[in-house]
Amino acid sequence: MATGRSDHDHDRTTRERAEEPLTVDQELELGDRQGEPDWFDLNRLRSPAEREAEPSGSVGLGEELLRDEMVHSVDEWTPENSRTIIGGPRSLGVHRPRMLRRFNGSPVEPANFTQIYDGESRQVYSTTAAPWVRIGQLDTGRGKGSATLIGESTILTASHVVANSWSPGGPVIGNVTFTPGMFDGTSVLGGSWTANVIGIAAWEQFVGQDGYDMAICQLDQPFGRWLGYFGYRTYDDDWEDLHVWNHAGYPYDLSATGQRPCFELGISVHDDDSDSYDTLELETRADIASGQSGGPLWGRWTNGGRQVIGTLSGREDNFAEEKNSLFAGGNGLSRLCRWGRDNWG
Repeated sequence: MATGRSDHDHDRTTRERAEEPLTVDQELELGDRQGEPDWFDLNRLRSPAEREAEPSGSVGLGEELLRDEMVHSVDEWTPENSRTIIGGPRSLGVHRPRMLRRFNGSPVEPANFTQIYDGESRQVYSTTAAPWVRIGQLDTGRGKGSATLIGESTILTASHVVANSWSPGGPVIGNVTFTPGMFDGTSVLGGSWTANVIGIAAWEQFVGQDGYDMAICQLDQPFGRWLGYFGYRTYDDDWEDLHVWNHAGYPYDLSATGQRPCFELGISVHDDDSDSYDTLELETRADIASGQSGGPLWGRWTNGGRQVIGTLSGREDNFAEEKNSLFAGGNGLSRLCRWGRDNWG
């Protein structure tokens, strides 16, 4: 559980102000990196995996990882031979599935949830441009969530998405897969772009909407080598109330199958609470729904590129308290991502 406002809420005049990410307009002017499916397939042929990945199974991480100096940021990586396109992904609009109704006309309420603030801000998209194609759908066989590449063979998601797919010290349970750029049942890059998850690591296995609701997964193919991958950065409260963050994921409620991604730009973090494992609950007004859990919250810097500061945990829905969309972040996220890159690539 959260322990309240952390002690980093100190006098900000005593230290240098953290570098701010680019605004949404500045980011759109820089553009995305584009590649067609054939181009990505050529990348696979030019730089194949040297050897078959060794499954790591399930790893419960300990607080000893937090004893070293804080991890501030690690840069994004993008294949150099991609071309730049100006602007974000082309929106396909919002197409809500028809709601099921009973014979008396009353709606059937789904078990999943949707949380919208001041009108729908999410937009469905389909693109092979980076960084969007690095975000994909994670299928555990028992449910689906969202995840993103943060290394050659490492993806970041929410711990609760994979809670039933691992147990510390054991193998990955069941058939867990990751499909980057999933759209209507297959990747926008083609049918061969699905990887098996062969390792899972997290601070804890069963987590609610908490700052440490985060996990990393090891893939049996180095998709990040061919698609590029996000960097990551530890959130700083100097950035509070800046509308500079972006989010993408796979909501259940914007397509019939829940297999179309959506994005929202210009999100702000209006508060953050400290939590276990040196993590933070990042409180936002992002529009979210079931299935988006595990999707990244990221910004873009002039030096460092696109860097993830959080992964979607869910909604804060305490009685008589302010309702927020919570992302799990902080130094604990950066430590987790670094462990994945160091051990899995």
